[in-house]
Amino acid sequence: MSAFPKYVRVFQLGVQSSLEYRLDFLFSLISAFFPILIQYYIWSAVYGRSDSSEFFGYTYGQMILYTITAAIVTKIVTTDIGQNVATEIKDGGLNKYLVQPVSFFALKLFTMLGQKIFFFSVMLCILLFTLFYLTGTYDIQIPLIHILLFMVSMVMSLLLNFLISYTLAAVAFMLSEISYFFEMTGLFVIILSGGVFPIEVFGKTINTILDYLPFKYTIHFPANVINGRLSMDEAVQGIGMQFFWMIALVAFSRLVWRAGMKKYLGLGADQ
Repeated sequence: MSAFPKYVRVFQLGVQSSLEYRLDFLFSLISAFFPILIQYYIWSAVYGRSDSSEFFGYTYGQMILYTITAAIVTKIVTTDIGQNVATEIKDGGLNKYLVQPVSFFALKLFTMLGQKIFFFSVMLCILLFTLFYLTGTYDIQIPLIHILLFMVSMVMSLLLNFLISYTLAAVAFMLSEISYFFEMTGLFVIILSGGVFPIEVFGKTINTILDYLPFKYTIHFPANVINGRLSMDEAVQGIGMQFFWMIALVAFSRLVWRAGMKKYLGLGADQ
């Protein structure tokens, strides 16, 4: 019997769960607004007091668009799946999945997609509406093809961020305490992804290194697809890098999970 109906079912349960917690969605929406407001005033002051029209390669309009887009993209792609999986590993909850004829990876993927689809759709609509308004204000042209590429890059970003979190969750096989690890790595990943500020502020050397890591392709890249800084060729190349890192992380996550399962004892689960 195919396991696919089970994946569809957990997807549906994920959707139901997200609809039941609409208040959480409202709080997430509000929490995205404050960082945007703070950075808006910071960058307005920086550009307003300088004779230069650009900082780190961004015009004022591009920087404001980046700030808004990055904040919303961060909210869309960020998931706590890594910490949830790690907790199941530590408390033995993983045991119940090992005896089922299903893929644990696929179950978590479909659960995440179900939980995110409503939030993803609403936030994306809010973002696009905001961008259309602001592009007129800051005289930035966004071709239709860039909007389509942005939509594709957002889906890829969500999947890529899931794979990063899922891979990091395997660390729970080797650590006795995981809560601080995920708090630290979560902030670290968001900073390297461009979720706090554009990664150009780190300088050319660090940026060159980040070009060959997956992090910038989750937030920084899609934000720059839509704000007009990337050409069509650069956007397509970036999506290609997203796809490459997805394949690479699927393979790498299998390796680290296989190594972790050899250490797994399943302590704490009901037998």
